[in-house]
Amino acid sequence: MHVARAGSFSRAADELHIAQPALSRQLHKLEEELGEPLLVRHGRGIRLTRAGTCLLNQAEAIMLQLKRIPALISAQEDSFAGVVTLGLPPIAGIIIAPEIMAAFRQRWPQGTLNLREGISTSLQEWLLDRRMDIAVLHNAPPLDGMDFVEVLTEHMVVVTQASTASRKAGGAIRFRDLGSLPLIMPSLPHSNRRLVEQAAMQHGIRLNCVLEVDSVPIIKEMVKRGFGSAILTFAAVSDECSRGELSARPITGPPLISRISIAIPTEARTSWVASEFLPLLRETIACLARSGAWAGSPHVHA
Repeated sequence: MHVARAGSFSRAADELHIAQPALSRQLHKLEEELGEPLLVRHGRGIRLTRAGTCLLNQAEAIMLQLKRIPALISAQEDSFAGVVTLGLPPIAGIIIAPEIMAAFRQRWPQGTLNLREGISTSLQEWLLDRRMDIAVLHNAPPLDGMDFVEVLTEHMVVVTQASTASRKAGGAIRFRDLGSLPLIMPSLPHSNRRLVEQAAMQHGIRLNCVLEVDSVPIIKEMVKRGFGSAILTFAAVSDECSRGELSARPITGPPLISRISIAIPTEARTSWVASEFLPLLRETIACLARSGAWAGSPHVHA
């Protein structure tokens, strides 16, 4: 880690207060043990290889966990002074983040809550790699090594350009008619795309994806410009619909349901995060839905 951050053996040796030859020997032994070159040496210092980058990411995650241990062990419920890293998906994260931060600070003023944003598939990977402690996920499939608590379900809608034609069309759209729409969708394995594709397969519908975009904000801009329609939760487009920038039509026959869950590594089910922070996160999300702050009237699971 020191060599990678310093960019050279000499600077890293100075920081670590050891001789440079000894440091070089240790790196060489590590490369032999792993069977992969970790660094490429050149005139201006070093460059990480693919294997070196992977090892650095894992090492940093391990060191972060080690730093948390003393605080997690010594902390009491009302005097927690450790660090919790929470993963949030982009749209739900905008709704959840301010409220969970306020609740966390009020309950554990000495603690630190770190927030990381990512699509659900990335959040799952980071959870399994222990880069975070807990995450909120959309439509998460069952996964070995991870426990899930479902907290909300919400209806997906077809999002279209706010044109005269879309206003005339209005009303609900049947699921079987989705195949006739030019759709702007995220690429697989994005949870939204996977949900829609699985439902289409079950109902024998072939979707017409004209554009793949993984960013929800960019998808909304593409729809505004008339490049196609999108399938999103109403919470993702409620502001734009209220301003008349987009139109949203509910899906019926059958409805398309998005599920929001809280995920935590199975081995952490008896941890402080599971016993204390998870209930707070769950109640925060439920309160947002009940209060109407989470647009689209999602159903709260008990």
